[in-house]
Amino acid sequence: MRKPTITDVCLITRDLEASIAFYTEKLGYTLKSRMPNFADFEGPGLILALWEAEHIHETTGVRSQRDEPGGHNVMLAVCLDSLDEIDEMYTRLSEAGVELYSQPKDYPWNARCIYFAGPCGELWEFFAWHEGGEPGLVSQGAEQYEEVAS
Repeated sequence: MRKPTITDVCLITRDLEASIAFYTEKLGYTLKSRMPNFADFEGPGLILALWEAEHIHETTGVRSQRDEPGGHNVMLAVCLDSLDEIDEMYTRLSEAGVELYSQPKDYPWNARCIYFAGPCGELWEFFAWHEGGEPGLVSQGAEQYEEVAS
């Protein structure tokens, strides 16, 4: 199995709309995809993503530092090539003594994911897309986004 490559840095936010406005209007990022409670941006290198704190807790059980002491406020994401690799990574990490939030799980954003915390309190997400790939992609200049079950 190849070494994990960080593909995304996800900032956990209390105010998604204000964060989107900041990154697009102030820093010039281009909105790549937009779903309820989530957005990410095109840019050189890594993908910058935003995820609402309450939603990450509701859907994954992961706490955010914005909501609770000891929670997370940054997430590093690693995209693996297949759903099977997620299951293999789960087994590998479990056997290495890593405490994961849950077994691999399929989420409404069309991905199979596992979550765990690093030693500095950072949240890690390993994910693989189901058939059909990433939902919520935004067309250039489009102001609307496709509603995806949250």
